[in-house]
Amino acid sequence: MHPATASAAFVNHVLNTAEQYGCDGELLLNEIGLQRERLADPILRIPMHQLRALLELAVRMSGLPHFGLLVGAAVRPGSYGVLGAVSMTSATLGESMSMIRRFGKIVFDSPSSQTHIVIGDGRVLLEDQRITELEPYCACQQDAVLAGWTAFGRWLIGSSAALLEVQMIHPAQGDAALYDEFFGCPVQFNAPRNALVFPEAMLAARIQGADPRTHKSLLLEADLQLGRSYAPLSVIGRLRALLIEHMPGGEVSLDGLASELAMSPRTLQRKLAAEGESFSQVLETMRMELADHYLRRTDSSVMEIALMLGFSQASAFSHAFRQSRGISPADFRKTLRAG
Repeated sequence: MHPATASAAFVNHVLNTAEQYGCDGELLLNEIGLQRERLADPILRIPMHQLRALLELAVRMSGLPHFGLLVGAAVRPGSYGVLGAVSMTSATLGESMSMIRRFGKIVFDSPSSQTHIVIGDGRVLLEDQRITELEPYCACQQDAVLAGWTAFGRWLIGSSAALLEVQMIHPAQGDAALYDEFFGCPVQFNAPRNALVFPEAMLAARIQGADPRTHKSLLLEADLQLGRSYAPLSVIGRLRALLIEHMPGGEVSLDGLASELAMSPRTLQRKLAAEGESFSQVLETMRMELADHYLRRTDSSVMEIALMLGFSQASAFSHAFRQSRGISPADFRKTLRAG
């Protein structure tokens, strides 16, 4: 069974919140044995036990028993990495919720819990369902999860709509009134589950930043990251994720991406060579995989696809595609539709 991990993006969010409430960030990191440099790459995985230790130490250092609630209240898209981005570009709150169920393990990948959604009688129950006792229970982490879902949902739709009900397995961490004030409804502590309950009608709420084209690209990136969340990330895997992020803007230079990976261009080339690849090979493979995806599953024009892949002209993309596939992008799409 794979070890439980959390995304570096979320761990970094916790650390930033702790520092905002007076904690010494360097002392926190030293105490839990984590280097700040590891948090610079948002797609790296951090052992879950280090996240729990960070949360519990921040509670003691800040003197705020409800620190988990504060962590959740401060959640924004960047706190969840690519899950935040793919949710932010969804059309509705309901679609965004489906992203949490599909890609939630990008943020918290644990064999002990799963996202569970029940819809009925005009209500939606969104539960962080505990399914095994393999991982220690952390009340601060659960506060952060439920408050984070709430804060993020409110941010997405631009509304501080109150929930119908909140249930938590653990007792209140500090003043229970702080929970009622944040969630906008009474919170049931010592409950059988950790869950939010809200009106089903909220699923149709429109998301302010909805962007169908960007959403499709981010779905592919999220799929790639989800596949890697069960294994240590290779240099090639990290490079592929960065390529997906930067190609639409044409920012795919060796020097630039090496810098984002916190290494020199020569070191990046050496590490890629150790895995049997080169920068140009990874870039070409990534472009052709994405080209195949866009041509098969979207109605984007050849020019639009060229720009999304970092080409300045459709002719350059068509030439590269023909060299790789032996057929032009336009003819490739015609063949698919004819079949």
